Parts: sequence; structure tokens; C-alpha cells
Amino acid sequence: MISTSPATVDNLSANGESSADRHRVPELVIIVPFVAALLLAGFMFVYLAYCLALAGLRQAADPGATWLEVVVPWLLATLTGIGGLRWSGLLALSFASYYRERKRHDWVPDEWPLVSVFVPAYNEAENIEAALRSLLTLDYPRYEVIVVDDGSTDATYELALPFEGRYDRCTVRVYRKANGGKWSAHNFAFRRSVGELVLCLDADSRVAPESLRRMVVHMADPGIAAVAGQIRVRNRHNVLTRLQAMEYLMGNGCARMAMSFSGTVLIVAGPLGLFRRWVLEEVFLQYGRAERALPEGQVEGPFEGDTFAEDFDLSMAVLSLGGQIRYEPLAVSHTRAPDTVLALLSQRYRWCRGTIQVLRKYFRRAKESPSLLHPRLLLWLTATYLFDMVSLPIMYGCTLVMLFVLLASPAGGLELLGWAAVMLLINACAAAMFAMVQRDRLRLLHILPIYDLYQSFLLVPGWIISMVDEVRGVSMRW
Repeated sequence: MISTSPATVDNLSANGESSADRHRVPELVIIVPFVAALLLAGFMFVYLAYCLALAGLRQAADPGATWLEVVVPWLLATLTGIGGLRWSGLLALSFASYYRERKRHDWVPDEWPLVSVFVPAYNEAENIEAALRSLLTLDYPRYEVIVVDDGSTDATYELALPFEGRYDRCTVRVYRKANGGKWSAHNFAFRRSVGELVLCLDADSRVAPESLRRMVVHMADPGIAAVAGQIRVRNRHNVLTRLQAMEYLMGNGCARMAMSFSGTVLIVAGPLGLFRRWVLEEVFLQYGRAERALPEGQVEGPFEGDTFAEDFDLSMAVLSLGGQIRYEPLAVSHTRAPDTVLALLSQRYRWCRGTIQVLRKYFRRAKESPSLLHPRLLLWLTATYLFDMVSLPIMYGCTLVMLFVLLASPAGGLELLGWAAVMLLINACAAAMFAMVQRDRLRLLHILPIYDLYQSFLLVPGWIISMVDEVRGVSMRW
């Protein structure tokens, strides 16, 4: 059995990985950037929509204008207005969620429930030891860790095995099985676990010590079926990984925090998610297939492998059965992000196609069982994924055309610079708020001047290509 002490555990802060145990920021300091971002965004979106609508009116009054010249400005004005309302609404809900939850962590249960921690691993020899050391330092009184080596071809199993044994607050068990996929490894662990709650992790993640305790506190509400933790990039060693760190910060803050207000967090991300055991059993009871012969290495259970996004798939199953999912910003999993453009695009291509597959699966199930069409779930799906699928290709194409037109005009470059400055200021205010609420490092804001370029010219085209390939049924090449 491995002996652990504070000296043997990775010092996340020393390595540049922000910890969730920083001092609480005064509320007034958080309110100021929130109000500033809301006012600036409101002005910008209203002004842009007004200018586009005015251009549409002028084109309509021109007898020589084509129908396309009339319709396009009005379409852009509508999408800009809806997009502005959406962004402002998400920001307001994020702040409301923070304000409502700020005192929840003071509650302590009479008895902490037993938690089963799943660590599926495939060729994680580089990461498994650090991941398990971080789990042995969890500030939680009762938990078991189940490591499943999913047919690795490296030394993952051999490196994990010495950690097996009984510790002061937990036990660690290490298993090896034939390769069947991450979803199958989770099901393998589920069948061997006994905890009332289940914590799902990735083998390349480092979990902050207080994370599990902060997540379990939410389970005092019997309506809560699952809790999503904050996923934070730890390898911030180049521009690309810092951009991803900012993307995670903004995504966690502006999306998950907002969804948490209504208990409708759409994705419990794989690197850190807590579920009630009976909820997973209910998912398997409702959606699981009858016992049948499976290929070697595959195991039936609540986790399914028929999409490229098993975490989104499980989250949607939980929500469609009426469960609520919250987000806990101070439960942190430090994960490793792709550090090359090719690796990033490969990851996002898989994520985007998996997202579309899960949405198709949900609506196919809802067609057979209309009771799955919960209003709050439909509202969030429409405001996020469905809106993006419709608007992104249109907005992207029109934005490129307008960009070229502005750059070709005499004062276009100056006007473009002005709009970029306003956007930068809005992003800075929002990012500062989210960094303080989630207790990340404010120095990450230095990457913001190129953040919109990263989103517009790297991620959005990849998302559009993924949508086209999924609709065409193009097979995955990796």
C-alpha cells in the first residue's frame, strides 16, 4: 500500500494549477464587473441590432434592392437581438446562482454518505499515480476508490496496483479487464461498488482535496440527482492551453452556473461528476438493454457507448427522467488539455459529433415517450445547442462578409478596432467575475485579446464541419 503525506502529493498551486481553497472574494468586488459586463453587453447588442434593422429599412425603401439585400439585415438584427438577450440572461442567471449558493457550504450533514469513486484508465501510465495520490488526499470521511484498467497496453495497471489497500478514510481496489471503452469501464466499476453516491473521474485529472465534500453538500436537497464539478485546465504552458483555460472558465461560469439556477446543467463532464446511485439504477432500468451477449470487454450498465459523448448522454438521461443537476464551482478537477492544434480539433470534432448524436437520441426517445419533454430541459436545449446549430453557420458567414466590407472601407479598420475594444472590455468584466466566483487566477485574463479570434476562426469552423459530417453520416477516422 502506498503511504501518502502532504509532501508526497502534487502541489497544484506551486505548479500553476489554481486551487479552490483561496480566500473568499468580497461580494462587492464581484458585483462591480457583473454590472459593468451586463450594461456594456446590453448597449452593444441593442445598438448592433438597431443598426442592422435600420439598414434593412433602407434597403426595403430602395426600389432596386433585391430580396436578399432586404432580408439579410433583418435576419442578422433578429439573431443579434436574440443572441444579446441570451448572453445577458446567462450572465444574470450565473450571478443569481452564485448569490443563492454562497452560504450552502456552511451546512454539515449528520452523517456523510459513502461515496464510490470510479477511475477508468486506458494507457494512463503517465498520469495514474498523480491522479490516485490526489484522491487519497480528499477531505472526505468515507469513500472507496475503484480503478479499472481498461485493457491498457502500457504500465497503467502495474503503476496503479501498489495503491490498492485500506487507508484511514478510504479503500482502493484495482481491477483489470479487456478493452471495452470508458463507458464499459464505468459499468464494470458500478457493478463492484457499494456507495450511496458515485463520483466519476478521468484518470488524467487531479482532484482538489475539498471537492467531494463540497459536491456532497448539494445532496441535502432530495431533488438533486447529480452535481457537476468545475473542470479546470492545469497545463497552461502555451497560448493554446491558456485559451482553453479561458474557454473553460467562461463556459463553466456563463453556462453551467446559469443552468444550475434551475437545476438543469446539461452536461456533467467526465472529469468530475457526482451521481446518486439509485438515479443511475433508474437510468439503467428505463433505458438499459436486456442482458445479451456482448463483445469481450464490454459491460452493460447505466453508461452507454453508442455516442461519442457518454457524459452528455448520461446527463440527458438523468434530466429526462426528472432529476435535477447542479454545478459546484468550488469542486475542481484539474485536467490536461490538448496542447497542439491538431489534437484540439480532433477532440472538439468528437465532442461536437457526440453532442448531435445525444440530441438525436433524446428526441428519438421523446417521440416514443412525450413525458420526457420537460419544459425547463427543452428551454435550455433551445437556448444553447439548438440555437447555435441554426444561428452559427448564418452568423459566421455573414460576419466574414461584413468583416471584409469593413476592412475595404476607408474608416472600416478603425470602426472594427472600436467594436473589438468594446467586446474585449465586456469579456474582461465577465471573465473577472467568473474567475473570482470560481476562485481561478485573474492573471489568466491576459489571453483575452486573442480569445475571440480563437473562438471565431478555430472553434466555430470546427463545429460547423462537425455538424455537416454528422448529418452526412461521415465515419470517424480516429
